[in-house]
Amino acid sequence: MQLVKKEIRTNNHKATKNVQLTIDEDFNVTDSKQDIDKIITSRGQVMIDDTEPMVDRIRVKGHVSYRILYSVAKAEGELDSMEGSVPFEETINVDDLLPSYDTSVTCEIEDLNISMIHSRKIEVKGLLQMKINVTEQDTIEGATGMENGENIQCMYKKVPYTRTVADQKDIFRVREQMTIPQSKPNIRTLIWHSVTVNEVETKPLDNKINIHGELEIFLIYRAEEQMPLQYLNLDIPFTGEVDCAGSMEGMTADIGVALGETQLNVEPDEDGEERVLNLEANLELDIRIYQEEELELLGDMFSTTACINIETETFDHESLLTRNNAKTRIVERLKRKENQAGILQVCYVEGNVKIDDTHTTEEGIVVDGAVEVNIIYIAEDDNRPMNSLNGFLPFTYLVEAKDISQDTVYHIRPTLEQISSIMLGSDEVEIKAVINLSIIAFEKKKCKVITDMSVSEIDYEKMNQLAGIIGYMVQEEDTLWNIAKRYYTSIDTIRKVNQLERDELTPGQKLIIVKG
Repeated sequence: MQLVKKEIRTNNHKATKNVQLTIDEDFNVTDSKQDIDKIITSRGQVMIDDTEPMVDRIRVKGHVSYRILYSVAKAEGELDSMEGSVPFEETINVDDLLPSYDTSVTCEIEDLNISMIHSRKIEVKGLLQMKINVTEQDTIEGATGMENGENIQCMYKKVPYTRTVADQKDIFRVREQMTIPQSKPNIRTLIWHSVTVNEVETKPLDNKINIHGELEIFLIYRAEEQMPLQYLNLDIPFTGEVDCAGSMEGMTADIGVALGETQLNVEPDEDGEERVLNLEANLELDIRIYQEEELELLGDMFSTTACINIETETFDHESLLTRNNAKTRIVERLKRKENQAGILQVCYVEGNVKIDDTHTTEEGIVVDGAVEVNIIYIAEDDNRPMNSLNGFLPFTYLVEAKDISQDTVYHIRPTLEQISSIMLGSDEVEIKAVINLSIIAFEKKKCKVITDMSVSEIDYEKMNQLAGIIGYMVQEEDTLWNIAKRYYTSIDTIRKVNQLERDELTPGQKLIIVKG
């Protein structure tokens, strides 16, 4: 006789660590750029370039790229831009980390402040929030049955668990060429541009991930001489697929999409006029695909003619508890500061969702956060024709999730689904935003798995001490299985002798046990 075994693989969450990093660097304005009068707005993006897990620590290497839009000194109404990057490298302690574990590192800019030291030098200061998730892939061979086992009673159990089918990072590249509208003049100098990703949807298919959404492009440019500054908003839809081995339609997906490196260049059209925009944008995908499965494992065994000794191991696993996409709306007003020029027209509004804190309740997960808003507008100031308005829109939202507890492992991906603005006058703007909070939660579980067995002769002395027929009163937590195992008989025999129509027992119920 021998056990029939199956290899079981599962990913278990080991640790999460949050770390704050600071950057502080000074940069000179390059010779090709004009002197700075005032910084109008700035953008920052953090990129993780490399990670190296080690014993009890991890090395993380990355950089923060920045861009500023500024008014030019001693040139009325003129704008210019400047960009650069701040590299960083940190070694972070993570208890019990091993190089074989899977580590996922994400990083966000908590705060970025770019200030002018003088007309030829700026200071870039920032606070980065880094999150390190560690998972361990466990493999165990568990018994699912028995071959060639005579007179052996087997009990089976069903174990629901969630298997990680795919855990990978990938890049989806968007390459688009577009011509500016006929109503707009030719581009002489591209001064500023920004790209945001909106309304992204992903779906697992057979060995692929389908992705579609929209890129929004905002640009400021100088046209012909004597013409005012021009600005333009363009929406670029995209759709496509990336390979994902093992993925199948209908599986549970947890996919993060973040905008990576982007490039926007101006080229001449067929008539030689500078009207064609070439966009290259990288969307960084953090892909996890899960399959809910139910294992039928051998839970226990005994024999009426032999003594069976079983060996077990604890199988730690996670079971999908909930998958939920929650939406919440925010409507708030932003007022310009007293030292800011009045608002003539809003050119562009963008936002970024930040989560400050989460905690569990009986109803679900409470999320506290804010939408960081940046508005670029045409100002009531001929010397500085454009300005920006910044602010934070706080929110608190309950994401409903049943059976959530403090031990639940959960992950929330916040995205800004929509954002728009309405001018309420030269001093105030109303902001409307729709936030999507995508949550996936797992329940930690343990179960005993039979990994080996041995057979020896039955203890006949112990067996002979048992009477041939026994009157037995059912106790709390008794089952037909443990009674049959205790008295070297079978469940079928107990059923037949006692004429039982069901397997459930009641404390105090009287049974007749005939020894096997």
